[in-house]
Amino acid sequence: MNKRIFFLVLLAGFLSQKMTSQVESFQMGLKVGLNVADVVGDGTDDLDVRTSVHLGLVAEIPIIEILAIQPELYYSFQGYKADSPEPNFEDETLKLDYIYLTPTIKYYPFYTAPGFSIEVGPQVGYLTSAILERKNTANGGTETSDVDLKESFSEIDFGVNLGLGYQFEFGTFFQARYNFGIADIDDIEGLEDEASIRNGVFQVSFGYKF
Repeated sequence: MNKRIFFLVLLAGFLSQKMTSQVESFQMGLKVGLNVADVVGDGTDDLDVRTSVHLGLVAEIPIIEILAIQPELYYSFQGYKADSPEPNFEDETLKLDYIYLTPTIKYYPFYTAPGFSIEVGPQVGYLTSAILERKNTANGGTETSDVDLKESFSEIDFGVNLGLGYQFEFGTFFQARYNFGIADIDDIEGLEDEASIRNGVFQVSFGYKF
């Protein structure tokens, strides 16, 4: 009986220490990085990428030694560039800007490189603006005009992230990942069965957790 009690006390102490360690290693931080964004789907072969940025908040919640969840809330500037089909217009940029929530799962596979992680997870986004920026060269100069197209796009976007990361002991981290859009973002009336486009974004980020 005494051995059993001793074993239970020892086990409780171990679990308590483990839980305390996990709470103490909870981290929050900031991230910023580069977007190389485009859209994929019907009629997108002639489109070019839009290079822009993303920035936001991150946290890390340990589960076990090799697994953690990294919730992220960030603003992402996306869209594409293209040659304008209209005469007297040089080119155009569709600016699709989103707020994303991403509960990323992080897997730490190597003891020799403890900061290296494989990252995967879903994300859901809310479209804050959709602006078509066009350059007009009709009068010999270049004039920029904006057209609000938010009504033509779905307000909600869904995707899946897959990437790699590395975090140093002092809190600085790097990420490289690709977001595969899985939701049709085209919301033009009458075209639901004819056109389907999805976001696709490659991201390189760096940040700091404290």
